[in-house]
Amino acid sequence: MQKKAYDTILSDYVDAESAAKGSGFEPYRYKCACCWEEVHLCAADSRNQATHFRHRNGNNNVECENYLGNRNAIINSALFHRNVRDKIEFYFSNSTKLFSIGVKFDADEISTYEQDEASLQVKTSYTAKPLISIPIRSSRFYPNISELIPISKFSWEYYVSSSNDSKPHKCELFRKDKRGYLYPSFFKIQAQGDGGDFKAKLIRSDTLYTNTPYLIVFTHLYHPMSFQQDVKVGEVISFKTMDRDFAGVVVAFTRKTASVEHQLGLWKYKLETNETLTLVWPPSSLVNESMLICTDYAYLFSTFELQAHGNINVPSDNIERFENGISKVSINGRTKIYKKNAELVLEKCKETSYEYDVISVAQETAKNYVASDVSAFLFNRSGVSPMSKGMSVLLTHCSEVRHYSYGYLDSIVTVANDTVTLTGNRLLQDILMYYKRTEAFNWAGYESLELSHTAFQYIESCEKTGLINSVAKHFIEEGWI
Repeated sequence: MQKKAYDTILSDYVDAESAAKGSGFEPYRYKCACCWEEVHLCAADSRNQATHFRHRNGNNNVECENYLGNRNAIINSALFHRNVRDKIEFYFSNSTKLFSIGVKFDADEISTYEQDEASLQVKTSYTAKPLISIPIRSSRFYPNISELIPISKFSWEYYVSSSNDSKPHKCELFRKDKRGYLYPSFFKIQAQGDGGDFKAKLIRSDTLYTNTPYLIVFTHLYHPMSFQQDVKVGEVISFKTMDRDFAGVVVAFTRKTASVEHQLGLWKYKLETNETLTLVWPPSSLVNESMLICTDYAYLFSTFELQAHGNINVPSDNIERFENGISKVSINGRTKIYKKNAELVLEKCKETSYEYDVISVAQETAKNYVASDVSAFLFNRSGVSPMSKGMSVLLTHCSEVRHYSYGYLDSIVTVANDTVTLTGNRLLQDILMYYKRTEAFNWAGYESLELSHTAFQYIESCEKTGLINSVAKHFIEEGWI
């Protein structure tokens, strides 16, 4: 019984028990670490057998079945098959109405293929001539960025490989059974732009999730669906590509119901409740479906528990769990989290630092400014005006002059502050002249204060009138008069 397999989603070797805890039951997800054929989880809920991986029917390779996880026994298969699920995806663009195949390589693979003068080939059958043949060069492919290549010919099957691989990888974009019954294909909408434009990626498994927008593509005549209020249904999109008529409709299943499950069952799909996965910190940018992280760790919110090598490709020591679904994950290189519809790729990047010289800005004051060159500008309520050499300007509290050197600000000139500060009796008289608000006078508030001569005389006059100026009262209490 196989205990380990290669997880094509997490791009990591996983053991069967961790994979089962992470609910990793998607078809085509696991590869035999010995022969690279597809394997699947078995006995996940059994009391009589340990959880293990097993080949599909028809594979009787004894060495594979006896493989228990010895890394030394792993063969060096072609690079193209190692992460084939991560490298090959199908997309649909609503703006161009084209289907494309997305192919991704890392830097080492591009270098290896370039040295071998290999080409990416796409065929419509195992023995057909290549429909697409593109040299794998660093000038065409960028590391870990999916290159979208439009597909010009319709086929139920596409075979993708490098020119040096003897066994192409079979991919299905459109679906039909052995009797010729046509099924629609589901694409998960990834990015939506203005005007209803979006890009969608083909769903490779038979599982769909609630509250997730999908594009259903029909390769045949579209018939209105019998969904009721449990599904949000958009307008029908009719288009022609690859010399064939297609129809599509955007849907989102709000919850699982009998009618929804019945209709999806006819199309060989099933519906499950969605999970939520969100990057909480640090702020990051999304580049080609990966979140770029410049720190050593990230905080995540998830509605499920992060399971090391089950739904995340890091060891348990790199995961620290907190309350309310928050986890701290150490980021080393490329980290993948995947469970049900929740998928997140965190890419470790180097923080860019820029060396620069600090330019000090001089602060000056003047009543009248005379420009010494043509690099001074007057800023006031009317806007900005350039000053010519020798030009003189009278500065006010609402204006300033900024001088630049080689395009950089080097000085700011403002009006000289020659305002006379009012104190004592002059301040009191100014308050009484311009502020007329009064209130009832009460001696009790002033018995504990050390009053100046001016304040004491004013308080005595207030005692006679029974009123005190409100502003003067405040200034006396604060000790300004």
